[in-house]
Amino acid sequence: MFRTHGMNLAYKYCVGEGLELGASIHNSFYLSNCPNLSPSDGTSYLFERDLLDYQRYQANYIDHSGGEMAPVDLIGDFQNIPKPDASLDYLVSSHVIEHDPNTFAAFIESDRVLKNFGVFFCIFPKRIAAQEDRFRRLTTLEEMIAAHDSKLGMSDMPPETWRDHYQVFSLQSMIRVVNHLNQQRLGKWLIECVEETDSKVGNGHTIVLRKYDQLAESRWPDDESFARDFFGAWEAGRPGEALAMLKISLSFNFFDPVKLHLAGHLAKQIGDTSEAIEFLRQALIIEPENEAFRKEFFEWSGAVYANPVL
Repeated sequence: MFRTHGMNLAYKYCVGEGLELGASIHNSFYLSNCPNLSPSDGTSYLFERDLLDYQRYQANYIDHSGGEMAPVDLIGDFQNIPKPDASLDYLVSSHVIEHDPNTFAAFIESDRVLKNFGVFFCIFPKRIAAQEDRFRRLTTLEEMIAAHDSKLGMSDMPPETWRDHYQVFSLQSMIRVVNHLNQQRLGKWLIECVEETDSKVGNGHTIVLRKYDQLAESRWPDDESFARDFFGAWEAGRPGEALAMLKISLSFNFFDPVKLHLAGHLAKQIGDTSEAIEFLRQALIIEPENEAFRKEFFEWSGAVYANPVL
């Protein structure tokens, strides 16, 4: 049976006591102290339909791979995580959040169970990863707001589409969700880093978020005060502090090519070259004809920039 390797980015950010939502043996993260949460284990279930769903998936999985299913430690899903408030150091999820009909509720539940500074490490599929999604439009922010306002949950879903891909995301549309949650104080998500193409399997996007209870209070009231504090830290030789300031600002408005470019330079300065390249890539997505950015991208990555947005 084919098994993937681990993921360096996950090893960096997923430290301590964690939980994985929807783990699979063939795509393991190999994280210690990280039990698996699933809607059913073949005997117990969250919704009755989940038991049938598990049994069908299990039969198909064994037929095609000849392997075993990942053991299930806890019964639940993105809206029902059976853990106390502020009890986990990290949550990790790969190709699961698109199966939840209420994206905002998934983020809010994740916020609930994470400690302050805890990490939400999320990979979700590119829109061309699944054949059935390739010609579907992206789920709009307005649709996700409406699902949250109506308290949409799995009990509202018809059996014929049970735990299907309810959402289709790009990396940029997911970042807009995070920006909106933070702006509306529905979330406290510091954007640590992103991957346009995940470094796990390569058919998804990665977003790494850190719950930061003081995020809203840390936001600068205007550009002038931000610039004063940011350049003060940079000129004083504190690149880590300056980068943290940029990440706070980008967590409310990620689509600022100047700040993304600066974040790239600071990440590179402190030795996070792969994360630096991703910040620069996002700046180029916004300004694809910026020749200075393109030259730096080639110098840093050894590759000519090509727009990755699908």
